[in-house]
Amino acid sequence: MGKRNDGLSFIVCCNKFGWTKSWGISRERFQLVLGALGIFVLGALFSFFLSYKFYGEAEDIRAEKQAEIDELLSAVEAMSHDIIVDKKLEDKFIKRVLRLEKRLTSMERTLSEKKRARTPPSIGGRGFRASDIGHDYFDAVEKDVDRLAEVMDSTPLGKPIPGGVSSHYGYRKNPFSNAREFHGGIDFRGKVGDAVAATADGIVEKARYEKGYGKHVVIKHKKGYKTLYGHLSKINVAKGQKVVAGEKVGEVGSTGRSTGPHLHYEIIRYGRRINPIKYVR
Repeated sequence: MGKRNDGLSFIVCCNKFGWTKSWGISRERFQLVLGALGIFVLGALFSFFLSYKFYGEAEDIRAEKQAEIDELLSAVEAMSHDIIVDKKLEDKFIKRVLRLEKRLTSMERTLSEKKRARTPPSIGGRGFRASDIGHDYFDAVEKDVDRLAEVMDSTPLGKPIPGGVSSHYGYRKNPFSNAREFHGGIDFRGKVGDAVAATADGIVEKARYEKGYGKHVVIKHKKGYKTLYGHLSKINVAKGQKVVAGEKVGEVGSTGRSTGPHLHYEIIRYGRRINPIKYVR
């Protein structure tokens, strides 16, 4: 490449065949081509930068959404596992209570027969008589009964009000938006002013108003249980107060996010809401 006048010349020689070719271009044209090439390169670099930036932002959004999906899937999986565990615990507990109730009935019948008869008949087909039963046996049974009574007193059993169930635990249609939502408890029919009773012994953890539950009471029980009584018209207990099963904690109302007078009742076990229906029955 060499200079010619104020332009540029390009010369190509071939020694093997003995020919020479040359091309010339003015300085103005060369500068124009060089400028156009520079603009093209800068435009390409700028486009690449924008594409990379937008791709990075899109990738960040995709990663964020994927993380949310993974979190939801993990929550659903954990929830399903907890529901299964809770169901097994509920079934096991109910069977145990039924066995102990049967044993208690048998013991009461035996004691009644022992008091009533001079020569007690054989009982239970076990090959022994009531007179053969010593004090140790009754002491052991009495301890079992005491333990059963303690467990039953601190376990939320029975209904907090006499009314029937109007809405069950699980997914349902939201009464305000008609959207599908999860209902974490059961609703009982009732009239404003109906007494609401604690379903187990415990200590009042909350007794206040909140936007969703309205006036409500939360009672902490043993064995990881808590119970919640929502949409009350009146609260009859205070935070930190000890209550016993059957004690009045409030009155039915329609405070908070409610469409009419009813009692919203929840049972929480180790921080997770579980289906109260078996405990109610």
